[in-house]
Amino acid sequence: MWKPVDTEFYVPRLPVSIVAVSGGGMEFARATLESLYCVVLLHTIGTPSDFLKVIAQGEDAPRYMIIMGHGTEDGLDFGEYGPADIDVSMLRNGAMPPEVIRRHVNLPGCTVFSYSCEGGSKAMAEAFLTGGLAAYIGCRTGPDVVAMNLFLFHFLHGVMAKKLSDRDAWHQAVAATDHEDINEFSFFHGDGTEERF
Repeated sequence: MWKPVDTEFYVPRLPVSIVAVSGGGMEFARATLESLYCVVLLHTIGTPSDFLKVIAQGEDAPRYMIIMGHGTEDGLDFGEYGPADIDVSMLRNGAMPPEVIRRHVNLPGCTVFSYSCEGGSKAMAEAFLTGGLAAYIGCRTGPDVVAMNLFLFHFLHGVMAKKLSDRDAWHQAVAATDHEDINEFSFFHGDGTEERF
């Protein structure tokens, strides 16, 4: 796991990375995380290959990873690229499908949050879970950025202040926020078992 020096501070900082594929809201998410004493690494994705490198970090992965972007029924949306020399062969209709993610993901012990439409689909969760994740939390519908950050705040507060498991922190965050968008987040255990609130 990624273990920055901040994890050894008197008040240890929790390592979290934000993977900004597309869309906005990353500044708000980063500020929320830093207010909770997290050390945040922002990956600003430019190409599909950049994303594949981030999800293939292996032992260098953080404890928590938040993927921010748009999603479609085909997968994680990357949009269109011009005639430049950028490899888009792994995309289908501008989106990265679960089967591509399955072939590249290597995030042992990491819990991944997907802030994209369709990120909570069983196919996407199963693809990520092949990479050795502790858990996967994904939205089944079109999430609201403010609601997602409220959920994240409650989740990490439960993990850090109350020492809750990821599953119990997810349950607490959903119960505390009680918002229709939040209730669309599924929790997938490392073995692929899905829980819905």
